[in-house]
Amino acid sequence: MKVALVHECVAGFHGSERVLAELAYLYPDAPIFVTACEPGVLDGTPLAGRELRRTWLDRLLRVPGLRGRHRLMLPLMPHAVQRHDLRGFDVVISSHHAAAHGVLTRSDQLHLCYTHSPARYAWDLVHEHVDPRRAAPLKRTVLHRFRQWDQLAGQRVDGFAANAHTVARRIRKVYGRPARVIHPPVDTARFDPTRPREDFYVVLGRLVPYKRAGLVVEAFNRLNTEHGGGGEGRARRRLVVIGDGPLGSALRRAAGPGVELAGALDDAGVADRLERCRALVFAGEEDFGMAPVEAMAAGAPVIALDRGGARETVVDGETGVRFAAAEPVPTADEVAAGVRRFEAQGVVADAAGLNLHAAAFGREPFRRAVEVWIREAWGRFGGAPAEDDS
Repeated sequence: MKVALVHECVAGFHGSERVLAELAYLYPDAPIFVTACEPGVLDGTPLAGRELRRTWLDRLLRVPGLRGRHRLMLPLMPHAVQRHDLRGFDVVISSHHAAAHGVLTRSDQLHLCYTHSPARYAWDLVHEHVDPRRAAPLKRTVLHRFRQWDQLAGQRVDGFAANAHTVARRIRKVYGRPARVIHPPVDTARFDPTRPREDFYVVLGRLVPYKRAGLVVEAFNRLNTEHGGGGEGRARRRLVVIGDGPLGSALRRAAGPGVELAGALDDAGVADRLERCRALVFAGEEDFGMAPVEAMAAGAPVIALDRGGARETVVDGETGVRFAAAEPVPTADEVAAGVRRFEAQGVVADAAGLNLHAAAFGREPFRRAVEVWIREAWGRFGGAPAEDDS
């Protein structure tokens, strides 16, 4: 069985690239087709040295002024991915969050798509990215035409897997197709849950609006000024914010006493903070969210918004506390209420139990689930090998 892997533009080694690395581990001889790849971003990663086959979009994104501006290439992505020459492969596995699922395959080729999400900026988050009252007609037209292509491309896929139940529902809504849920791989084995806990909380992730680190900072500012916190002779709650991004400067200005912005840390630095912290605070709504699983692997409970992937990874009262929000965007008071509830009741699981719970979302369970998915799909497909027309 000759396998090809297909991925989107590679601008870093993030969650979707970690999934790609596991697929590449399972199929070490498979070439990886990408629309583009930023120079050097895969150095020192498990994908370093792997054969990458790029499209003409890669050259375009190296033009001065266009480098790193992948979102501007949205109108061109369908044309680029459809230029991948996949003749001679029996199975094509696409890793999709924008357009990778749109590759052209023959009727005797099995195309399986691991979906991180249908492009959120074109579907469920379209109004967050494009104000319907002020957006230029051209931008609205581009997104409308992309959605039309996206739906048609979804009909050509032979089988979908989703990284979470939230995404499986989105796949059914957008493409009208069922999807098997295979949670993404988290490197849970790299954490030591036995270290003594210290009295500080952690926020972990890119400092971008939807991650809502600013909301957590505001919540801790309020917690530290209310009765019983931060007054003379009283210890303040400490919060360490790990990550960088466009909101970094604003958060540094907003951070009150007790709030530390640690910036971007390497894997060892992240592990060190998670292994020592009292809990992770997770106020964003993610389809899956690797940070809560990493925290639990390190023996730290999680205080999480009761939406999205946290409902699948954080067991309320056992491995963490899930707090509700009355509106689509939670408030600082709701985050603060989650912290107070955690401090009042704690969680059932100890550090070893948290680590054991997180292990279910590790790399080995992911590899086994993917192998079963592909083997079963290949068996149903009939196993007819593709002819090499080249």
